Amino acid sequence: MLLAIDIGNSSINIGFFKGADLLTTLKIPSHPKRKDMVYKDRIHDLLSKGRREIALKGAIISSVVPSLTERVYNAVSDLGARDPIVVNASLHTGLTFGVENPEEIGSDRIANMVAASELFSSPVLVVDFGTATTISALKEREFLGGAILPGIKLMSSSLKKGTGKLPQVDMVSGDREIPLHAMGKNTIMCILSGIIYGTAGAVERLIHEMEQGESCRFKVVITGGNSFIMRSFLSRKFSLDPDLALKGLRLIYERNV
Repeated sequence: MLLAIDIGNSSINIGFFKGADLLTTLKIPSHPKRKDMVYKDRIHDLLSKGRREIALKGAIISSVVPSLTERVYNAVSDLGARDPIVVNASLHTGLTFGVENPEEIGSDRIANMVAASELFSSPVLVVDFGTATTISALKEREFLGGAILPGIKLMSSSLKKGTGKLPQVDMVSGDREIPLHAMGKNTIMCILSGIIYGTAGAVERLIHEMEQGESCRFKVVITGGNSFIMRSFLSRKFSLDPDLALKGLRLIYERNV
């Protein structure tokens, strides 16, 4: 059994694999001040769910939150995983990196691209709608680069913090209807329109410019916690895979043991 853990700025996504099969997943909020024991207990609960025997063969961790990496590493080590692998660009991923300073690439983006390179034919582009919205491009197993912009929830928080009167808008609350028309008729709907349609437009313009620059047509895959919101507002054809990073982590693990 393999634990794959993707530590993001907003949440920690945990997947439990038996061979290539993703048996179950767990998402918990990222909280840098939590003690190791809290993560150990939550992961133990996942492994014990359905009276499943705990028999870890290993663990692999992707993290963009350095203060959490060691805590989660210690937690999975205490559960029996020997020498958990922490993802970076120097591992054997099956990819080459056509960018400056590959060590600066987020490990979540690396995991996404490893999975995309196996599950989708090249050239392929991954849009990860998370705390940040990232676009990562792959062609013939080469990580070409991409783009990073603020995620939709970060945009909402920034509007609230940076202005005197604009309210905080909950992007996922059931009492807020995502606008079906770009023309907002009140402040809330104007903010939602700007953020949602603005992000969709920015992503599609970036994809267009990348295709022009690379003289190719990319397949597009979307993932990330906000992908279920954004999927209704993209005109570009795409595939949706919410577990893309976890699948990539499994592949990286298998290539490094």
